[in-house]
Amino acid sequence: MDVFGLTCVIVSVFMCDQVGSVLSDRQVFVTEGDDVILPCAPNPEVNIEGTVFDWKKDDKEVFLFSDGGYYGNGLSGQAEDFKGRVSHFVEELKHGNASILIKNTKTTDSGSYSCFFPHLKPSQIFRIELVVEQTFKNRLGEIKGAAPPPYVKILNATGDGVLLQCSVRGAFPKPQVEWETSDGKIVPAEEPQVSQRGDLYDVVLLATVNKMKTMYRCVVKQDGFGHVIDDDLFVPDILLEDKSGYSTSVVPVLITIIITLLVVICVETLIIIRNRRKGDEETGATKAETSELNGDEETGATKAEETIELNGHQQKEAPGLKR
Repeated sequence: MDVFGLTCVIVSVFMCDQVGSVLSDRQVFVTEGDDVILPCAPNPEVNIEGTVFDWKKDDKEVFLFSDGGYYGNGLSGQAEDFKGRVSHFVEELKHGNASILIKNTKTTDSGSYSCFFPHLKPSQIFRIELVVEQTFKNRLGEIKGAAPPPYVKILNATGDGVLLQCSVRGAFPKPQVEWETSDGKIVPAEEPQVSQRGDLYDVVLLATVNKMKTMYRCVVKQDGFGHVIDDDLFVPDILLEDKSGYSTSVVPVLITIIITLLVVICVETLIIIRNRRKGDEETGATKAETSELNGDEETGATKAEETIELNGHQQKEAPGLKR
């Protein structure tokens, strides 16, 4: 296929099915992995074979053409991200076509591009937004977006309300995430939790709601691209009712049970102490009785011994009296 089979340039609106790109209002949308043409042509149309035009993405050098030389052919300085993936249309230069072809697009290619003609009088610059979309699957089928669809779920439910979580994984550029009601009102939420993996962003947003039988929507926006994607989550009234009942009825029951256990423990402790004291008193009384009984027995024995001894003396004295 020749170069004209890949190139179609109309500065305001054009479509190139061969490379999967569509430009509308200076925005180009392409599916990740496809090739894309970024259009650029000076006005009025002039031969640019002997001039300079410079393509940049933010501060990165994408493609530079200068008097027949260009990146990869005598010129150095091209950003590493674009080496081997960017080319121009040599045969179109005489027609004023400074468009470039980016092959095998990646989500990180998304962003603002500029095409600059510094030597034209006056100098001219053209700006284009490139959005590299990914293809995702959800319950509705395949969808495209620069950020994947959000994943929403009910994280927890308490007497104060229901905690909703919205997660966006692997978005580029950094998305803006919000919770909304079904009628588009913003729901107050916590500060977004943002982490970065290379050039991709993960965002988690939490919000507590207390309105029953309501549909809530997590909306993901990417400024500059006009890209919006969302997902809905229905909060049933049973969650709030059950959790509210739990907080107002179960908690007092738990408190009552704890107090009852404490009372039972105290009563049992008092009974144990009382029984111990009673046992000690009974033991003391028994010892006293035993001691008294032992004393009486000893006294009786002593008296018996004295009686026996006296009788012995009397028997010894009796013969003398007879004489």
